[in-house]
Parts: sequence; C-alpha cells; structure tokens
Amino acid sequence: SSMNPCIDGFASLPGEIHHVFSSVPGVWAKKFFHPTLDIPNSRFYIVIMAADKTANSKSKGQLTREHILEVAAQVFAQRGYSETRLDDIIQATGLTKGALYFHFRSKSDLAYAVIEDHKRHWLEQGIQEIAQHDNPLEQLEALSNLLITLVSQGKTDWNIVRLADQVRSKEPPEDLISPLQSWVDVLADIIERGKAQQIFHTELSSQDAAAILVGSFDGLKTSNDALAQGDTEKFRRQAHALNTMLIEGLQRR
Repeated sequence: SSMNPCIDGFASLPGEIHHVFSSVPGVWAKKFFHPTLDIPNSRFYIVIMAADKTANSKSKGQLTREHILEVAAQVFAQRGYSETRLDDIIQATGLTKGALYFHFRSKSDLAYAVIEDHKRHWLEQGIQEIAQHDNPLEQLEALSNLLITLVSQGKTDWNIVRLADQVRSKEPPEDLISPLQSWVDVLADIIERGKAQQIFHTELSSQDAAAILVGSFDGLKTSNDALAQGDTEKFRRQAHALNTMLIEGLQRR
C-alpha cells in the first residue's frame, strides 16, 4: 500500500528536521512517545524517506544542479572557500558560465547550497538510523556509528564542516546552521529521552553531552589528519574506542 506523505501535525516537527524534510516528496512520519518536547499530543515525529517512484524522476535542470553541487563540494574541499573561484568550478563541471549562473547567483550562494545539500543527506541517514530503534541507547549508538562512517569516508564530506566555518567567517548568511550543530541537536534529543527513561545520568545537560560527543569526533578527525596523515583505519579504531568511552560514561549504573 502507498504511504500518504501528508501527515497530520507534520508542521510540528522540530525546526531543523522539519526544515530538512518538509519539501521532500514521499515522506512519512513515524511517531514515538516523547515526554520532553512540547508539541501536540506529546509525540515525537521521526521522519524517514518512503519509497516513491516520482522522486526518482528528475528533470534535466535538477540533474544539472546536482552535478554542480557534487563537483563544487570537491573543489571547495581541495582549494578552500577563499581560494576557489567560480571559474574553477565552471571548468571542473564542464558547463557554461550561463548554466552555472542559472542555478547559483554567486560563490557564496553555491557554497551555501553545497553545505545545505550535504547536511540534508547526513540528516536523512541519521533519521533513518534513529527510526530503526526505539531505545534511546541503541539510537545513540547507531547514530554515533553513522557519524564515524561519515567522518571517515572521505575528505570531501567532512570538509563541508570546514566550508561552513569559512563561509560564515567571510560572508555569513544569517540562517546558515552548522552541520555540527545539526548533529548536536539530534543527539541532544536522544540523550534527553534517555534521561527521561533513566538510561542516562539525569544531572547532565543534554546539549552539553551532545556537543562533547560531536566535538570529540571532530577533534579526533583533526588530530588524525595532522598526526596520522589521515589514516582512515586508525581513525575508525580510535573513534570506536572514543565512542565506547563516551556512551558508557553517559549511562547510569
């Protein structure tokens, strides 16, 4: 049976998640009891992607835009925001200047779109991971493991975090939310629910604990790049050890 993407109360999703998914076709919501969020019916909406054939039918313009975003992410990762010119991206895409300017008005506009595109993909994966588990501890473990995978799978992906910092320092758009802050918000919600169920230490600040988790991974990635020349296997091993220590420290005994 087909899933109805129009779920009553959809607008009550937490701000960041609602922003990411409200315009995506073929979306449905899974409801969990949530005692900590002040939204209608005390329910927490986890949004995941439903199979939708129409979502796979993309126009030429959509495909061109996706191609530009993919190539631009690689160029920004290699050269940094300040050193990247739009001509560099035009040359790398193989498109005309008019084709690129049709989709993006400026370098900052393109960089912003690259950041938002990667953040959306990361959060889609994260929300899907959460939806597979009902227990906050299992959700936290699954999301932490996904974070390790995303951090270690390639320079382009994690350099989007650096790109967001560079864009905000040069031409800060008011509504640009760091990819790291998005992760912190999702993790903090899981921790808050775990506290309500007496799984995690109740005296801890959920936002602080989530920020420590995300910041620890980011710091480990930075030191790995500097000290181990980006040794992926070494990073994975150390990240899983860090993950175990941090999550065990959150749990009540």
